Amino acid sequence: MTQAVMIIIVILAILLSLHIFIIVWLLWQQRNGNKSEVQDDHAYLVVYASQSGHAESWAKHTTEQLQLIHQQVTLKNIQKLTATDLIQYQRILWVVSTYGEGDAPDDAQHFVHKILSQPVDLSHLSFAILALGDKRYTNFCQFGQSIEQWLLQQKAQPLFSTVLVDQLNSRDLEQWLTGLEQLTAMRLTALDNQWETIELKFAHRQCLNVGSAGEPIYKIQLVAEQELVWSSGDILEIQCENNIIEIQQFLVAHQQDDFNDIDALKTLNLRQLPNREHHSFAAWLEHFDRLPKREYSIASLPENGLIELVVRQQQTETGLGLGSGWLTAGLQHNQPIQAYIRNNPGFHLQHHPQPLILIGNGTGIAGLVAHLKQREQWGYGQNWLIFGERQRQFDHLYHAEIQYWQQHGFLQHVDYAFSRDQAEKIYVQDILKQQSARLKQWIEQGAAVYVCGSLNGMASGVDQVLKEILGNELVEQLRHEQRYQRDVY
Repeated sequence: MTQAVMIIIVILAILLSLHIFIIVWLLWQQRNGNKSEVQDDHAYLVVYASQSGHAESWAKHTTEQLQLIHQQVTLKNIQKLTATDLIQYQRILWVVSTYGEGDAPDDAQHFVHKILSQPVDLSHLSFAILALGDKRYTNFCQFGQSIEQWLLQQKAQPLFSTVLVDQLNSRDLEQWLTGLEQLTAMRLTALDNQWETIELKFAHRQCLNVGSAGEPIYKIQLVAEQELVWSSGDILEIQCENNIIEIQQFLVAHQQDDFNDIDALKTLNLRQLPNREHHSFAAWLEHFDRLPKREYSIASLPENGLIELVVRQQQTETGLGLGSGWLTAGLQHNQPIQAYIRNNPGFHLQHHPQPLILIGNGTGIAGLVAHLKQREQWGYGQNWLIFGERQRQFDHLYHAEIQYWQQHGFLQHVDYAFSRDQAEKIYVQDILKQQSARLKQWIEQGAAVYVCGSLNGMASGVDQVLKEILGNELVEQLRHEQRYQRDVY
């Protein structure tokens, strides 16, 4: 055998050995599923989908609670969730809200279209869901329940039963806390400790649409002794209270004329009575739910020295609405109000001179006015307002302020849709369609679109027209770039 042949044989042997080594390594990687990328069995991923900030707040608080008991936790917005995350994690906690009549929040649209519609083997995954919603809407907590159904179809296993929460009811939220405590075998801090209430005093109210055929709309001004900080787009949550007449009627109905602790009854839901059974009156009161909070867009900036709201007075079968009736008719001058200023990052402005298109109707003018005040403060003048109400003569809300901004160059364009001023009703989505050329031009220039007001009719109509003019893909891109923001209800 020649030396050349020997060299060739050695080379072939080396190549064969290298080939075998590579094959063995690949098989090992496949068998172990790339374990270096798989999260620890006890690690948690907390995913939130939030429209107005509630779900995000509860997700952050859940994360903080688990971290305090030394759990490995990662927090992620559902907009950034990938199929890889679902495969790598073995425990995922979902905190999600439902928007309007059963819809997913805006930040969940990518997840709905790209992940929720696809089959994924999740037999390794365990999950729990905190679903926030409102029973006043037909499809209560629909998005949370849709996620649950999809996870079960993918063979994922629930850690405990899905918790459905009505208007942030404290008893409902306690179920989430209980589930986490049973899961971790650790005591957690009550979740409602995250809310830091402030005391405001009622200063002034003014009807903005005297003579209107629609419900009265009021400007409500509240003041505080302490310095408060918020951003345009943020929301004031007000703790509703019973007025003194309602409390007195309740006491008389239950033969408690000598009951003196009136303050104990102010925030109890006297409209939904629990079963008294054999309880004493004082013990019975402990079983009452608290009155819900009501949310309102803030129309002012901290520099204005007060909190300004725009509230439509609602009529119900039993009288005035719980929150709107109290604010527009029940409050007396200097009467204290318990409230909370809630950060609403999904409707904040970017401190950037990009063009801004503001679209809304009704009491949604509050959020739009706040943004215009902020843009004026920053010196950004390329703004376009499209606003709708019933009649110009009676419902021309914030007319003086809007006229001022026009005259001083902070509003380049203002388009109104007064629906009842002509035989054929016109709405803001119709105006948007008429101005499609300007809309395209502004979007090409980098404009952001902010929508505030009613979800049904206005916001849904605007969304449809945007997709007709710009295309679904571009609208989703705007949403992803946070150039399409909504605060609708």
